[in-house]
Amino acid sequence: MKKTHVAVLMGGVSSEHEVSLKSGAMVSGNLDRATYDVTQVVITQEGHWKFPGENLLDIFHALPRLRELRVDCVFIALHGPFGEDGRLQGMFDAFAIPYTGSGCAASALAMDKIHSKAVARQAGVRVAEQFLLARDEWDADQAAILERVANEVGYPCLIKSPCQGSSIGMAIPKDEAHFKKSLLDVFMYGDLVMVEKFVKGTEVTCAVLDVEDGKSPRALPVIEICPVDSEFFDYHAKYTPGACNEIVPARISAEATKKVQAVAERVHHVIGCSGFSRSDMILDGDDPVWIEINTIPGMTETSLYPQAAAAAGVSFSQMLTLFVEEALQRNT
Repeated sequence: MKKTHVAVLMGGVSSEHEVSLKSGAMVSGNLDRATYDVTQVVITQEGHWKFPGENLLDIFHALPRLRELRVDCVFIALHGPFGEDGRLQGMFDAFAIPYTGSGCAASALAMDKIHSKAVARQAGVRVAEQFLLARDEWDADQAAILERVANEVGYPCLIKSPCQGSSIGMAIPKDEAHFKKSLLDVFMYGDLVMVEKFVKGTEVTCAVLDVEDGKSPRALPVIEICPVDSEFFDYHAKYTPGACNEIVPARISAEATKKVQAVAERVHHVIGCSGFSRSDMILDGDDPVWIEINTIPGMTETSLYPQAAAAAGVSFSQMLTLFVEEALQRNT
């Protein structure tokens, strides 16, 4: 029987390049070789595509090359901008190349924390209070902005870039001086930031599996996140072995578990995701406060989605097979 040719796309131009390489290596190493022929394709930080044994290509030559190599499906293991934000998905759509995960529109919406939060709120999901702050507003009247922070969200608060992943471009300032310093750091990722009320509570995440045609998305077991030496689930805690204790199933009530899973399924649906996603939340008592959704969650040795799948009785290899087969079915 002819094997399905899967190209695993990894690396990329975003600040999550190294994490993506780890995800791609794990995916490549765990795809079932009895079913799939696997080709690793690396996008350099400069945006060039590297096929095995070939010269670097720009994207305009790389996409036709995928067709020439008779790739049946691209497994997208890219994180952050130009991997997770819909642009690449739109190009694959234009070339009629099947790919794993959510489509162009859902990917773009999910990557934009401002608009995805607005959609979630409109769907009845609780989100943290926030306001948007532009660099020119800050430069024009810092005193007015500081007063607004104190009155509307208070300290500590959360500052984050609206279009980054892996907790990059995020800070939790404890006071006014810390806010000023942190804001300058976050502005390095763009001229618009989100200033949110800090919700203190149990940090949890819930993966959603959406691979059966005609059936509703299914939430997987909830994972409790306990960073060891970080104040929140930051880049270090996410990707450093031993830097975070991830407890599955989460040590929360049955009522809270149902609420978290319901929110994860609801947001997956209203954003328009396909295949899989993972939503991060904070529990305020037993009530989940939705933070964000990840349409291409990490697939490294410390990543949360594979842990949730394993807790549901789905091995890493089986999980990848479900992702690829869903992509092929969706694009037939």
